[in-house]
Amino acid sequence: MMSLRLFKPTPSGTAGLIFAAIAFFVVPLVAGGQWLNVFTSMACFALAATGCAFMYARLGMVSLTQVGLMGVGGWVTLRLNYLFDLPFELNLIAAMLVTALFGLVLALPALRMRGLYLALVTLMAAAGFEILFATFQFPNGGESFWGVQTGTSTDFRRPALASSDAAYLRYLVAVVTAAFLLIELHRRMAPGRAWALIRRSEAAAMASGVNVTFYKAWAFGLAGLLAGLGGGLLAGSLGLLDSGTFKASESVMIFALAVVGGAQSWLGVMVAAALFRVLPAALNNVGLDADLSFVIFGAGLLHAVISAPEGLAGQFIQFIKSVFKRDQAAPPDQAQDLSPQQSAPPAAASLPKEAKSTNAAHRLEIAGITVKFGGVVALNDVTVTFNSPVSGIIGPNGAGKTTLMNVMSGFIEPVDGTVRANENQLTSLPPFQRSRWGLRRSFQKEEVADDLTVSENILAQIDPDTMSATEKQAQVFRALEFVGLAHRRDVLGKDLNTFERRLTDIAKCVAGTPRLIMFDEPAGGMSVAETNRLGDLILLIHDFCGAQVLVIDHDVELITRICEETLVLDFGVKIAFGSTRDVLADDRVRAAYLGLDSEATEGGQVDAGN
Repeated sequence: MMSLRLFKPTPSGTAGLIFAAIAFFVVPLVAGGQWLNVFTSMACFALAATGCAFMYARLGMVSLTQVGLMGVGGWVTLRLNYLFDLPFELNLIAAMLVTALFGLVLALPALRMRGLYLALVTLMAAAGFEILFATFQFPNGGESFWGVQTGTSTDFRRPALASSDAAYLRYLVAVVTAAFLLIELHRRMAPGRAWALIRRSEAAAMASGVNVTFYKAWAFGLAGLLAGLGGGLLAGSLGLLDSGTFKASESVMIFALAVVGGAQSWLGVMVAAALFRVLPAALNNVGLDADLSFVIFGAGLLHAVISAPEGLAGQFIQFIKSVFKRDQAAPPDQAQDLSPQQSAPPAAASLPKEAKSTNAAHRLEIAGITVKFGGVVALNDVTVTFNSPVSGIIGPNGAGKTTLMNVMSGFIEPVDGTVRANENQLTSLPPFQRSRWGLRRSFQKEEVADDLTVSENILAQIDPDTMSATEKQAQVFRALEFVGLAHRRDVLGKDLNTFERRLTDIAKCVAGTPRLIMFDEPAGGMSVAETNRLGDLILLIHDFCGAQVLVIDHDVELITRICEETLVLDFGVKIAFGSTRDVLADDRVRAAYLGLDSEATEGGQVDAGN
């Protein structure tokens, strides 16, 4: 199932390959000398647009340094060519490695900032490159490290099979297509799934075992590598570069055009590159001022923001689909929303034998946990040991329930205290390592990546595991069957309803080899039937995968039904812990959580379900 999807062409990819075939076979035959240079430049800048688009579409980050990094790649390629007369490919590889290193350096601010601030930092880096290029110029065959001299430049050494302009354009088309396929493979494999989770929520990504620092750096390095490749290829086309080509404003323009073209698709990247290089040349060719293209760019950006979130390429693909009247409807069993009655949870006896736990011992020790936010004490010396397969945590709003779960997950570092699970010390582990140990959790809002299928969302959870690809596929299918979503496995996250998204969250938690699963208000916003369905699933988790389960929820009836023991917090302090029914009968709990004063509780029992 997964391996077939890895190589399955998308409509955008198919359109991109058709575009590449036309550029390879047709354009060099019909284009004159000037237009060959224009299309060659377009192919080079398509790589810069690719870096912008993939960073924005996959991680939600804005990088405005791509054209500046192209200049770095071009500088390195020219310097090595004139200094050592190395083969073109070796110069190109060196340029790519250098710009990838610059990309990794640019990743450092991305670890702490996003949005406007990250965009400003990368724009400042692009402005810095612009100043350096203008000051020191590009090598043209001169001596010394900078290699700059007056007069004409030495001949540039192109690849032997691409000596002519037409042959060089074909060479570029082949290289650029290979670069696109490299990014597409990343998107469909573990890095792409990790990036999708990071874009959705960094906290959810860490809870899924994703090393956010590593994958952010990987993305910036890859984008830098692409930019260096584009700059090196542009240097090979001209044999000499000019500092005016790599202005910081050009990086802003490339990013804006990537949004106009469609950052989510390869066709959109080619549209962006065509608008950037072909449109101004076409305007000049018909006697109009090339600056008119800026007006067209602005109109296109407004159109994309207002009515074309997937860009011009997305609109074009939808138009083609409508022309051919492709049937987009799913089979009846897939098109209908999943209701709690449609798929009952599997009986414990029917679970696969290999899925059941061989170790029924559970011991989650929370000792002396104290958390302070400035002068506010969120948790005060909380100590408790959970021994049951399913335990609960309840308390009024602001009691510290989610804070305690965040401490156990590693998102909050306590002032004091430790967390141990089955004698394993978790306190010193970062969140992604706790996930790899076997700690899984959900959040109050279901965290499902919209651009991944249900199967891919689950697979992203176990990507860091050392299992084989076949074993991972089997684990994904088992988890899907457990929650009743096997028939929805290829549906994108954005097409799921709220209940299905919550079931996907549960499937993510039970896949692989979890040891401790924590649910933060899983029944929030659910109907009675959906809540009962979730409760049935949670009760079966221990038999399914052997994990200990901890549940936070305001639904006291649900907690009573599924939890053997319950902790009650109020203002960050433990006020009760023990058997769930005994705890709910405690006067302090009824006063603090159920909103009853001590006099009202003296009259008799209170229904725990109220």
